[in-house]
Amino acid sequence: MTQSRFFQISLFFPFVLWCLCLLVFSFTYKEGASFILDNLYNAYRVFVPYLIFAAVLWKLACHKPYRWFVLMAAFIPVIWGIFFVLFYVLSSLVTAGTVEKWYVLSIMVFWATVVAYLIELIPFLVLTIFKNDFKSDDVKEADPTDALLSESHPRA
Repeated sequence: MTQSRFFQISLFFPFVLWCLCLLVFSFTYKEGASFILDNLYNAYRVFVPYLIFAAVLWKLACHKPYRWFVLMAAFIPVIWGIFFVLFYVLSSLVTAGTVEKWYVLSIMVFWATVVAYLIELIPFLVLTIFKNDFKSDDVKEADPTDALLSESHPRA
C-alpha cells in the first residue's frame, strides 16, 4: 500500500468511527432501530459536507509525496472547520430561513477544527510510525522486463 493510498483510505476513518460509536451507544442504552435511523438521517449536516470534502481530498492526495501529507495535516482541519460551517449556514438558510449568530458560528468552526485534529491524529500517527513500511509514490515498481532488456543490450 502506498502512502497516498493509506491517506485516501484514512478519510473514511471519521465515518467508520461515528458508525461504531452510534452502534455501541444504541446497544449500551438499548435504543431501537428508530434511534439509529433518526441519527443517520440527522447526520446529513455533518456527513454530506464531509463526503464532499473527502472526495476533493481523495483526488488531491493521488500520488503525492509524504512531505505533502505532513503539510496538509496542519491545514486540512482548519479548512474543514470553515467548510463545515459554510455548509451548515447554507443548510440552515434552505431549511429554516435563518442563520445562527456569528459567535455561535465561530464556536462551531472551533469545535469542528478541534474534532478534525483529534480524528486526524490516529491515521497521521500510523502514517508517521510506519512511513518506511509504506511504498513511496515516488518509487516506480521494478519491471522484470527492464532487467532483461538491459542485460541483452549492454551499454557502451
